[in-house]
Amino acid sequence: MKVESIKAPKTSTDKASADKAPTDSGTLHKKMMQLLSSLWVTHAIGTFARLGLADAVDGGADTAAAIAAPRGLVVDRVYRLLRALSTCGIVTESAGGRFALTPLGRLLTSDSPHSMRTSASLLTDYHADIWGNLDGALKGGVAFETLNGQPLFAWLAAHPQEGARFQRMMVEVHSPETPAIVAAYDFSRFKTIVDVGGGHGMLLSAILAAYPNVRGTLFDLQEGVDAARRGAGGPLPGVTFAAGDVFESVPAGADAYLFRHLLHDYDDDDCLRMLANVRRAMKPDSHVLVLEKTVPTDDTPGPGRWLDLHVMLLTGGRERTAPEYETLFAKAGLRLNRVLPTAHPAVEIIEAVAADARQS
Repeated sequence: MKVESIKAPKTSTDKASADKAPTDSGTLHKKMMQLLSSLWVTHAIGTFARLGLADAVDGGADTAAAIAAPRGLVVDRVYRLLRALSTCGIVTESAGGRFALTPLGRLLTSDSPHSMRTSASLLTDYHADIWGNLDGALKGGVAFETLNGQPLFAWLAAHPQEGARFQRMMVEVHSPETPAIVAAYDFSRFKTIVDVGGGHGMLLSAILAAYPNVRGTLFDLQEGVDAARRGAGGPLPGVTFAAGDVFESVPAGADAYLFRHLLHDYDDDDCLRMLANVRRAMKPDSHVLVLEKTVPTDDTPGPGRWLDLHVMLLTGGRERTAPEYETLFAKAGLRLNRVLPTAHPAVEIIEAVAADARQS
């Protein structure tokens, strides 16, 4: 296995900084209050996005009165929300109580090319509710299922509007990763690619645009295939559309099988079922590319440890370290070949081959 990530070694300066971490009670108390009150900031941002207040400011409403009146909101309370959001870089306040969006705050508008409005809404909606069940989740079970009576994806299928919101959030969160994935890997080595759980086809569209000689198959449940056929994820010239369930089978004989942010939604047993189906469908020299972010095995900072808890509560899934992927692949008859970094901090290319394939 080759892990081709680049990470600076710890230095004596790092150790000195750690040694100088404050220990006096006043500073520690302040730090703890910052951590505990971070919930307030998150929900304030969610409300600012969900009620369209970011859109209002972006459209020229620059006072609390101009924002509040058309929406039936209390002017004083809107002002207090805006004033609080000015402390975390979402808006700025100038003389006379006039507010303007910052570049960061503009991400919460509807028409930003990199809008995260849906994400801000959902992550302070039912995605936030599951965290209230963390105590119970540590005893077992899946918090979302406890609160809603169904697994997430079954619930989304039964509630199409929520399913559409969830898909919009996935696009918002993962779209910036797509060019980084395409730039980091030479897909020209493959004649055929199957995008497993490819959704509306954004990644496959980008790969085909960069490598027009590659032939692609988009494989997903019927609703994903329908969205891809409509062009929701971009042009898909010459693509074969295949509706099916990865837990049952996958299209056979491709040179590469892509799993983008799919395995982390499931526990090891379910992942093994998917990977075993792929292993049976592979050719001897086929590759499996898992597009996720490994969790560091040391104390390197990163969001993976927190995302790990979120998917645990939401679906019962988990984020994995490279050794954990290696173990999971081995059980499916695969071998972890290498882990390639990309220019995006939230995704790597985790490459696996058949366990008996020639070393590369």
